[in-house]
Amino acid sequence: MHFFVSGIRQPLHNFNGDFLASFPSWRLSVLLGRLDLYCGSLAEDWAVAFRSGIPVWHYGPVAHLVTLPLFAFGNLRSAYLAWLVATYAFLLVSLVLAARAFDLRGVRWIALLAILNFVPLYEALTQRNIEIFEVALILAAFVLMRAERQSAAGIVIGFAAMTKFLPLIFIPYFAVKRMWNALAASLITVVSIAVAAELVFGWRNSGTVIQLLRGSFLSSALNQSLSGMIIRLLRWTHSSLSVAMLSRVAIVAGLAGLSWIFLKTRRRAGIEDLEWGTLIVAMVLLPPHNEQYYFVMLLFPFLALLARRLYLSWLAISFLLVGAPVPFRLLGPGAFSIYLQAGIPFIGAAILAVLCVRAVRHVPCS
Repeated sequence: MHFFVSGIRQPLHNFNGDFLASFPSWRLSVLLGRLDLYCGSLAEDWAVAFRSGIPVWHYGPVAHLVTLPLFAFGNLRSAYLAWLVATYAFLLVSLVLAARAFDLRGVRWIALLAILNFVPLYEALTQRNIEIFEVALILAAFVLMRAERQSAAGIVIGFAAMTKFLPLIFIPYFAVKRMWNALAASLITVVSIAVAAELVFGWRNSGTVIQLLRGSFLSSALNQSLSGMIIRLLRWTHSSLSVAMLSRVAIVAGLAGLSWIFLKTRRRAGIEDLEWGTLIVAMVLLPPHNEQYYFVMLLFPFLALLARRLYLSWLAISFLLVGAPVPFRLLGPGAFSIYLQAGIPFIGAAILAVLCVRAVRHVPCS
């Protein structure tokens, strides 16, 4: 019932959100002669929000490749509805891949109930975010890696990285683990797509690149990253310290710590699910800013730890804080806003990060 109300009925009534801020892009609308989809859209507003002149494009180039068939629809509203159907298909594929990736015997119903009561998933479905497609790609890459198909796994990670950049964190991981075929395949895929994107869109017109060059430290309730929590703490304490400086130091320290952990464990085998889970937590917490729906990717580490029956009490606490399975409408108006402003999803994700790191360091090799 919760999934029906928040995961189906709510998305069907939505005609706003981040997906409509990136689709349709100005460049493809011009090339395909479909400026009728673009003019007056949220994407047009966002295309000029960061600078004047040539409209910018958002997200990665693969996101625009995957959504190319939507230009066949007569209007933006029908394309948006079709993309919701596609997003449900990506979710179904993710569920099938998760069943293959993790040994969930004995906990299948717990896993399914958790997935279908996961607030970041509702947010991603409501806005039709590309992150659900990325979840499917990461799970597919993991299944391929487990099947010892390194090159194929690297190609899929390359596509995921060029969909919305966060999975780029897997490329140095492949190098540390000396997975040379996966490393080469992912790099070739990323470079090839990057060259094609330069020819079609031009990277100087990338809204993501422009944001990153400007720092991209956002004071928003939706920002549940490490830097977002630093911003909250400085605001609550009325500190005059530099948000940018502290955030950069914290991000570098996090990446350094992550590198040290994987260098220490690089010769260990049989813990790849825990390593990938740790990477995924890092890739959603360490960017200069994120959005709450990014946490849909945390389903991977949640399922990895659940499958191994590790730290179940703390895992449940983390899930309750991140997933918030109780419908917010039962808690009164403004409850969801308070939940975000207090940084509760970040706290849950930070607990999950500790659990993943502990598992990587102490779980015996299989």
